[in-house]
Amino acid sequence: PSEILIILAFDVAPSLIFLGTLGNFLVLATILAIVLEDHSFPSSDILLTNLTIVNLLISIFWNIPEFILESGVEMLLPLSWCRLFMFIWVWLRCVSIWVTFLLSLFYFLKIKQHVRLSTKAREATFVSATLLAIWLVNFAYAIPALFYAKATSGNETVSLMIVSTTVKPFLGCVWNFPNAQAALAVSKSYLVIQEILPMLLMLGTNLSTVYYLQKHMRSIGVERLHSLQVERKAAKVIMALVTLFVLCWGTHLLAVNYYSYNRGSATSFILTLANYSASLFIGFSPLILAMGHGKLRGKICKILRIKLT
Repeated sequence: PSEILIILAFDVAPSLIFLGTLGNFLVLATILAIVLEDHSFPSSDILLTNLTIVNLLISIFWNIPEFILESGVEMLLPLSWCRLFMFIWVWLRCVSIWVTFLLSLFYFLKIKQHVRLSTKAREATFVSATLLAIWLVNFAYAIPALFYAKATSGNETVSLMIVSTTVKPFLGCVWNFPNAQAALAVSKSYLVIQEILPMLLMLGTNLSTVYYLQKHMRSIGVERLHSLQVERKAAKVIMALVTLFVLCWGTHLLAVNYYSYNRGSATSFILTLANYSASLFIGFSPLILAMGHGKLRGKICKILRIKLT
């Protein structure tokens, strides 16, 4: 385990952080360039843009400071900044979860019954309104972080963690609930609402998408085969993205809960595993999007001057 910790800390971490930050920025810039060229903003691209933005912000506010800390630089935030950063971490993490689910649900509905509103404009408006609701609801959900975070000297240990914020006194910031009952209530509600529920929903939509893809492939006529194949390819990309999300954040969830409720000799390894499993999704999601999105792949290859064979 100690050798694995060294490899993760000094080899894997910089690569994941660089890949996630640069990859998400490149994907975002490319999508916006395509939108400007086509003079349209399809619902699928609105969803991908939101997911890319939130993952890029997570890289900036979490992964980069984490790498700086792992390199040996000591950084401690004062109380006001601790509360702000804890709020941002909770907010962005919650938004990332639900936007990923919305993306999987969107493609499931398109595959299931070719669900469309009367016009593309109405579909885009509906998707945009749903995304706005996700950002606003999770903004409100993260507000307690402004009251229940505190700054430390950096030497304290965490007795109870909320899954997707911090697994140690990160930048000198920890949770500070008034009593054990409040801490347990917040951590349990977060675990159910922001982790277990969306992951189960994502698994359900993924499995249902596979079922309806197979069903439609057997029942449609030749004249509609090309249209379904296009939707099938897009759905497979989203399914791969959701699968990566569930595997990475599922591992993170298990590791954090092991630390919170069942500490043992493997604590150090478990904390490192939690950190880097969470970083995997940020690092590899841009690659999945770039390889699976036809226009996006072509535009990136053109920018990087890569010839597709």
